[in-house]
Amino acid sequence: MTGLQYEIREVRWEDADQVISNYYSLLDEMDINPWLGITTPPQRPSLPSEFKWFADLYSSMLEGDAVAYVAEADKRIVGMCEVRRRSKRIELSHIGNLGMHVNRNYRGKGVGKALLLKTIEGCRGRFEVITLEVFSNNLAAKKLYEKVGFKTYGVLPGGVKRGGNSVNLELMFLRLER
Repeated sequence: MTGLQYEIREVRWEDADQVISNYYSLLDEMDINPWLGITTPPQRPSLPSEFKWFADLYSSMLEGDAVAYVAEADKRIVGMCEVRRRSKRIELSHIGNLGMHVNRNYRGKGVGKALLLKTIEGCRGRFEVITLEVFSNNLAAKKLYEKVGFKTYGVLPGGVKRGGNSVNLELMFLRLER
């Protein structure tokens, strides 16, 4: 057998434990990769607060205000991509904000691209525009987003500050075809 075998599927309620565990592993990874493309809370989030976050995501999915998919490989979740409605205000309700991650050992193997493409497909008919923010030094993520059609519409100089240093925050969008 050659290549990594994985499945992309919609998030299920029973995924909560693994999704939360993956988030904690991303926080731990920042010890070796301080410019990992995630923003962090002032202190490590509690397990109850993370379950509330997941419950809010799942509730938004049921209400039609979010789509979320996971990548499963080796019988565990190795990545997640979500798009949440930016606002319920009529004038902005067509916009979704995207966030995603892939576990370190599964990056560069096509998992992120497959996860992103499936999520974009799930957004069709629900959102007209998907937006995201990416650290300007996260070249792999920027390349992936551009490859699937995202375009930069703005740059916030020094938008991300970490440990006395800063990087630009790039704002990107994808307009979905009807």
